[in-house]
Amino acid sequence: MKRWVRRLTRGFLIGLGLLLLLIAVEAVAGWRCPPQSEIPAPVPQPEARRAETAGIKDYARRELATYQSLPEWYIVWAYQEKADFQKDNLPGEFPFFASVRQYWNIFCCVSRVAKGKYPSNNSEQFAQVVIGTSFSAEYVLKGLYEETIGRLSEWTSGHQFTEEDQYAAKVAQDYAQFVHVRPFYEFQFARRVKGLWTENHLWGSHLLRKWERRAFLTLDYTIEAFYCWIMEKATHVSYGYEPDRTYVWLEGVDESVVRDVAGVKVLKVAGAHELIADAPRYQAFTDAAIGLSAHGARFVEIAGNASITLSVLAPQSWPGEDRVAQRLFALPILTRPGWQRVFLRCDVPLLDQALNQVRADGVTVEHIYDY
Repeated sequence: MKRWVRRLTRGFLIGLGLLLLLIAVEAVAGWRCPPQSEIPAPVPQPEARRAETAGIKDYARRELATYQSLPEWYIVWAYQEKADFQKDNLPGEFPFFASVRQYWNIFCCVSRVAKGKYPSNNSEQFAQVVIGTSFSAEYVLKGLYEETIGRLSEWTSGHQFTEEDQYAAKVAQDYAQFVHVRPFYEFQFARRVKGLWTENHLWGSHLLRKWERRAFLTLDYTIEAFYCWIMEKATHVSYGYEPDRTYVWLEGVDESVVRDVAGVKVLKVAGAHELIADAPRYQAFTDAAIGLSAHGARFVEIAGNASITLSVLAPQSWPGEDRVAQRLFALPILTRPGWQRVFLRCDVPLLDQALNQVRADGVTVEHIYDY
């Protein structure tokens, strides 16, 4: 008995070692950074504005965070791309490994862009390594499974969708939409396990595919639920609860106009046609900023900062040069041939011009990274 225990333990450790090696290979491959631009040194908040906002709790946020949030948000985009892909395709064709490489590409680019311009934030970089490794492990494992057993299972169904495939596509879309506005660990994967068994028939066409999907998705959602529970506890212990509001200093706009933009509230009048407003964070901030710029508002500062990043979805032919916003780097969109995700940096006082300009080019503003 002891011999078998030792063999099982050895086999488990060897398997774990091979998995970590594979993740390391993917990570190392990702360090081949695409070309990136130099950024200017940060501009400190003027003393007059600092005095004006001194009484507003949590007004200022670290400007470095607008860069360091790019890798974390890429995981959101990867989930969204997978969800969109699964609407019309089975998951065996999804580029799991390429998504892992792109995460580490962005991590590398951000590290190089910000180096020497801002004080290092080792705790945030460590957190990015942790979530990047977690994301890599998830996608490497899923990629290995889907490109072997999953492909065989797809073949047995004649590459037709089963109820379970349709259910998985819906869960993927729900999850992708959820992480746009809430932390991933709040998603209720446990409920999806229950729904998998109660909302789909046990018998039907393509039985091998049905049962394989049911077994795989049960295991997948169960592991995800346990991991989310662990990460929620760890995050709240380490960082507390992140506020979901931020502050913007605006000029050239009246209070009545600001109130017409969803989610934005006037907090304080700072001068003639100048005011400080309370705005939602995360994806809702992007919508609010676009709405404000469309109404003619100009941003003086956002969370006390003078520089911000954004990403746009554009055809490969879009130059991204000679624009108000500075092009940092770009990566191809893996599931949309001919399209790229372009990361830009912009001076906050020029953000309204940048947003209006890229939209005039027919380019989609994907996200503004609000620290």
